[in-house]
Amino acid sequence: MQEEVLYNVKNGVGIITLNRPDRLNALTFNMVQSISQNLVNWEKDDKIKTVIIEGAGEKAFCAGGDVVSLRKKVLEEGGPPTELSRNFFYEEYLLNYKINQFRKPFVALIDGVTMGGGVGVSMHGSHVVSTEKTMFAMPETAIGLFPDVGGGWLLAQLNSGLGLWLALTGDRLRAYDLLKTGLVNFYINSNKIDDLKEALIQVSSDNKEDITNLINSYSSNPEKISAIEKNEEVIKQIFEHDTIEKIFEELELLINEGNDFAVHTKKELLVKSPTSLKITLKQITQARQMSLAEDLVMEYRMVQKCQSSGDFYEGVRAMLVDKDRKPKWNPNSIDKVDEIWVNHFFEPLNENDLKIKT
Repeated sequence: MQEEVLYNVKNGVGIITLNRPDRLNALTFNMVQSISQNLVNWEKDDKIKTVIIEGAGEKAFCAGGDVVSLRKKVLEEGGPPTELSRNFFYEEYLLNYKINQFRKPFVALIDGVTMGGGVGVSMHGSHVVSTEKTMFAMPETAIGLFPDVGGGWLLAQLNSGLGLWLALTGDRLRAYDLLKTGLVNFYINSNKIDDLKEALIQVSSDNKEDITNLINSYSSNPEKISAIEKNEEVIKQIFEHDTIEKIFEELELLINEGNDFAVHTKKELLVKSPTSLKITLKQITQARQMSLAEDLVMEYRMVQKCQSSGDFYEGVRAMLVDKDRKPKWNPNSIDKVDEIWVNHFFEPLNENDLKIKT
């Protein structure tokens, strides 16, 4: 049986390879647990100076958590909730925080599709390296979820409505925009990835500034493929509103003026879970004032509610299992999602809350 994660140590550099290329390196519970334990060991080990994480195959770094397998197993167990539905996200969010707090250089080579859970195991690290093959998205509202794994916190740091736009629509960014927004630190050509890895192994430094300088020596300017620049002002105009209703009102005004971006955006939002849209707006708004640890505690409350009373499993069925792309959202329209319903996604889980040592 193929190992889902490969570990290699060369000259004091620990290399993590996500090894499910046929599934775009989607994360399983076992992968999350394994990576987490290895990071604990490597952080304690003085012989390990730097950690690199990469994805196997030509297409993806990591397309997210393996929510198809998660849904199947949880439903087979008669849930949610089940031990797996609680533990998968608990351990995943702790891993996201562990990467953020990792004392040594943590170099993520996101040479391909990077979505959802893939963002969580890369973009919280100290050095995030993109290439021309990088494609970023947080598309969770399409499956009845929200941008989790601390992704909502990352998006909340973006100004001018950009974060809320990406969180609600799941629209995609390439390297040029990722650099401009600060979601990644570096860009190199994909054909230089192996050379960079070899150089990191040769240098084998636990000094983050040394690693920055080394990666910069391989860096270049990405091709100007931008989803933002042409639409930056209209994104701000739409997504600086503080309710979903106002966002739709703004879209209608722009559509009446013949704005193509507004037409596309309305079409995207109308197929998302109405509940997901409303809880995501509240999540991003609150995350702007939070630390990552506080955000992950909030996200864990949200994800447990999404599983037990939200649209998550129906969204996964429609988009990823049966692929009929006809989810039966409940409630099925924005006007039926009231404040009481939204607020219950944010209520404490008391003894079952995520506990992070800060």
